[in-house]
Amino acid sequence: MEKYLRLLNPKTTNFDSIGGGSHGAITAQDVCVALSYAKLTPLQDNLIRLKCFGANTASNLELFSKYLVNRYCDLFACRNISAEHFEAVTLIALAEFCLTPADYKPTVRNRAVLGGVHYLMVHRYLNDSINDVLNDLQEEFSTASDKLIFQLRKTN
Repeated sequence: MEKYLRLLNPKTTNFDSIGGGSHGAITAQDVCVALSYAKLTPLQDNLIRLKCFGANTASNLELFSKYLVNRYCDLFACRNISAEHFEAVTLIALAEFCLTPADYKPTVRNRAVLGGVHYLMVHRYLNDSINDVLNDLQEEFSTASDKLIFQLRKTN
């Protein structure tokens, strides 16, 4: 999935094609068409942009975490999390989703550093909510990946 999306990344040196094995070469135009026909939700579209297209700057993550607060208000209310920590939970989950390397371990102290909160606050109150938000983001990204792969197979 990511090798197909890298065709659209401006840092890619070979914009012509990626060999597909048993099917023809997939070009950047094929990926653009697949993105337009995949019928992604705004959340899925933004997650793909953040994770695959290099739009994962600190300011973009802060803006998108503010947007995600509305999506998870019910979850936060069920867990009795105060409103001042809503953005921290979504920011930590987004940062773990698209900024961390493969060998990153989600410890309480690492999460506290990412969110700018005390590690005891993460340990006692926020850890389960961060896990739930992160799992939801991963499910949405997986759904978006499936939609894009389906469209790529359909066009070739």
